[in-house]
Amino acid sequence: MRLGPQCPAVIGLLAVALSGSPVVVNAQTSSSIAGVVAGRVTNEQVWSSEYQTEKVGGLQVGGFLNAGTLVPWFKMRAEFMWTQRGGSVVGDLRGDELIGEARTDYLTVAVQPRFSARLGLVEVFAAAGPVIDVVLRNRFSPELGLGFKEVAQVFGAGVGVGLEATLPSSFHAEIEARVFEGLGDAYSGDFVSAKNRSLGVVLRLGRTLSR
Repeated sequence: MRLGPQCPAVIGLLAVALSGSPVVVNAQTSSSIAGVVAGRVTNEQVWSSEYQTEKVGGLQVGGFLNAGTLVPWFKMRAEFMWTQRGGSVVGDLRGDELIGEARTDYLTVAVQPRFSARLGLVEVFAAAGPVIDVVLRNRFSPELGLGFKEVAQVFGAGVGVGLEATLPSSFHAEIEARVFEGLGDAYSGDFVSAKNRSLGVVLRLGRTLSR
């Protein structure tokens, strides 16, 4: 497992963001919820040149915190996840046929505002904000591995909408559909580069934190 050299900065950024979240322990705050998250992601690479691409599937697994604030319908959500992204490509590179596949495991860190509204027995929510992918492991097919390399850290944006249900014993369950758009190159070479674009569905199971 290899973390990018900027990983300490990422962890520091998350700590600052969480410490700045308006979480106040009193009767007026909304509850904070912590738990686990897992789901499926479908990734498509966006290349700088015209290539035929195919989507590849992957997994996301990790933990989350919905930090309560003074406003009942607003929380700050933080996530740490192991994420699989990648893609396959068919095209031409300097007169030679280019056929290959790239797959990368990332540490995905996201701190995003979360807005919600109660509709009967469920809560409808939306979240959006920055996402940072830090490379843990990379795998190239031989055709791409000769002149292609990953970028150690990738910045992107994520948007998600979903439903939350309150369960017995202070548990909460969420289902969310979301989109990730890479804002920087995930892979680069002498003549080409590629960004990540992902669609995903995740499930969360959390419990209200004691005050």
